[in-house]
Amino acid sequence: MRAQVLLPKIFNFSFTYNTNKKKLNIGDLVEVPFGKNKEIGIIWPGESSKLKKIKIKNIHKKINKFSLNKNLIDFIKWFAMYNMMPLGLVLKMVIGSNKNLFVKDDKDFYQTKTTITKYDLNKEQINALTFLNLKNNEFDVSVLQGTTGSGKTLVYFERIKKIISENKQALVLLPEIFLTNEFKLRFSDFFGFEPAIWHSKITPKNKRIIWKGVITNKIKLVVGARSSLLLPFKNLGVIIVDEEHDTSYKQDEGVIYHARDMAIARASFEKIPIHLVSSIPSLETFNNIKNKKFRHFKIINRYDDYP
Repeated sequence: MRAQVLLPKIFNFSFTYNTNKKKLNIGDLVEVPFGKNKEIGIIWPGESSKLKKIKIKNIHKKINKFSLNKNLIDFIKWFAMYNMMPLGLVLKMVIGSNKNLFVKDDKDFYQTKTTITKYDLNKEQINALTFLNLKNNEFDVSVLQGTTGSGKTLVYFERIKKIISENKQALVLLPEIFLTNEFKLRFSDFFGFEPAIWHSKITPKNKRIIWKGVITNKIKLVVGARSSLLLPFKNLGVIIVDEEHDTSYKQDEGVIYHARDMAIARASFEKIPIHLVSSIPSLETFNNIKNKKFRHFKIINRYDDYP
């Protein structure tokens, strides 16, 4: 039997390998020979071409416990086509290029426990939470607009709490790396533990630990910059795009894409709700609200007379 294997390089096609009687499924991660090196690849959908008198190399081994689900594979294919990028380059964003990702014996992600601060939602926030909770287990785009200091974050924190209580995962996108540290403190006060933080400046070891925690559903919540959108979530339940109007969501070098728009697309492939949060929505979002493509709720008053 032969299998198509996509490699995380600048390729727009997969390579044919013999399975060597291994039981493999689409989405499984495998180690394959490539030139004089070994590469990590993924079993990719597609029919193998019939080759004659050509020696086909064998897949070395299947990497246990790790596989990408169909929703993510479909999203990778769409992402590459929409942004006119090679499939292999997009896959590289998903699984990275660090070969030590699968051979290092890392410990599980450790969440530091902290003291929980009790917050009581006001009437507007309760109404906003009810509005967000209307749609579950289906694709839906809703916009939570609120005056600065109105407590929008507390509303979607409560929303996240409900999602992770159902053994699902949540992703919070932030436009800038420096915002993640401030956000981490607010998150710890509310949930009593630190979230997994993902951005380009974290160490390779932390990337391995978080990546493994996400793909095995051990990490329930990730707070991250643009690149966290392509993490291999096992059971994603909601995506939050905070400060959705921020122009930093647009990546204009390397793989060029707009993270807010791609987040909406991923939510569509995952068949889950996505919440766009802002004090002043972008023109694109405002237009979609006016055309009733996005649901919309606005909080007018500041939380607890916040100055």
